Amino acid sequence: MEIPVWQLVRIMVACEKRPASRLLAENKDSWSELDEVLSGLAQTDFDAYSHLMMHTNVYLSAPNKMELRRVLDSVLRELKLGKRRTRAGSSERTDLEYEISELNTLFDSLGGRVQDDERDSNKRSSAAPQRGQSNRRGRSAEKT
Repeated sequence: MEIPVWQLVRIMVACEKRPASRLLAENKDSWSELDEVLSGLAQTDFDAYSHLMMHTNVYLSAPNKMELRRVLDSVLRELKLGKRRTRAGSSERTDLEYEISELNTLFDSLGGRVQDDERDSNKRSSAAPQRGQSNRRGRSAEKT
């Protein structure tokens, strides 16, 4: 999927906090390259840095949409907390409101919040005993 650079930055920074993030692993090479370019521009050419962040789109490979939705949910919670800590009318608050709005649009386009039944169906399908296997938890399947 194609997204603005600043959104990729928010997503990848959040993924770096998650051990074994498949999303980070899938985008590691392009993220490392982009991070290096952004770091250099931030110190040498702030106008070019700003243009790259806000006016350039990049490709995000997201084979696991549920992980991406979880990451976006986490990022949005952090941004909303940050917004509460800023003064009304400040440029920082305006920037956060913009980011929240844009990330909400992306989040909603992917299906929004991961619902409990989605989590449960994933757990059931991976944890369910296969044919011929017993229930290893020591509970009977039927109660009498």
